[in-house]
Amino acid sequence: MNGNIDLNLFKTFYIVANCNSFTKASEQLFISQPAVTQAVKKLEEQLNTELFIRTSSGICLTENGKMVYHYAEHLCNLAEAGLNLIKEQKEEQSKIINVGVPTHIGTFYFVKYLKEFNKKYKDVKVNIINKKSDEMLNHLLKRELDIVLDTDMISINDNTIKTIKLVDLKSCFVCNEKFKKIADKNIIEPKELTKYPLILPSSTTFNRKMIDANFEKYNIILSPLIEANSSSISKGIIKNGVGIGWMIKEFVEDDLASEKLFEVKVNIPSVYTSLSVAYHKKFAKKYVEEFIKILKTNL
Repeated sequence: MNGNIDLNLFKTFYIVANCNSFTKASEQLFISQPAVTQAVKKLEEQLNTELFIRTSSGICLTENGKMVYHYAEHLCNLAEAGLNLIKEQKEEQSKIINVGVPTHIGTFYFVKYLKEFNKKYKDVKVNIINKKSDEMLNHLLKRELDIVLDTDMISINDNTIKTIKLVDLKSCFVCNEKFKKIADKNIIEPKELTKYPLILPSSTTFNRKMIDANFEKYNIILSPLIEANSSSISKGIIKNGVGIGWMIKEFVEDDLASEKLFEVKVNIPSVYTSLSVAYHKKFAKKYVEEFIKILKTNL
């Protein structure tokens, strides 16, 4: 007997035996009757035994055919169980969304939409990853993340990734009680702000370049006391009275409302930060698309 037996032949034989008809088996298998007959004949040749007795009233299994049927049934059941297991695993995996989001974005923006999504899809698990922006984008490219929600991602240069701008976030300068005197002024000129210790984003960031450009219009080169790319760290420094800092306004709204921080109004154009969501064009799971729909309700 040839050791390289085509298992599809056993499936065809099994269906023929169950239907007790080559014609009905061909209909169930969606192949022609001659193809079914040829498959059974090929299996008989490989096993070197007759599997069916052909009579004028139809077909019936031979004694060897009955033994082969027992194993064919077992093989088909195992194959079906394996396919069902894979299907279940895929369905289970599709109910997990891996989201990359910075802490400050997660705090004031992401949480409320996560709550809305969870209310609608209670059985979908959401894994939240918090890393540097470039690291999260790298995980997205490797398909280790399904979504990245972050600022200034419009310029991503990769045709496998789709980016949608959700909202423009306004920024402002803030301080604590120590510098409240300057915050109490209706509005100050840019030159006056430079008399105080400043906490700003790194000079390599888009936001810092926009801030610098606004001050350069007044021939002012900013020299901050501290540069920090973490909004959470910056806010902590500002709250401790180290200096006046630049923040996304939505991130400090609660602090402004409770007067833990105070806005310092400076006579320069407002700097806006684009909040965007990035995801794979081809590999977006069903629930990823649903999540993005909820995020886009803010547009």
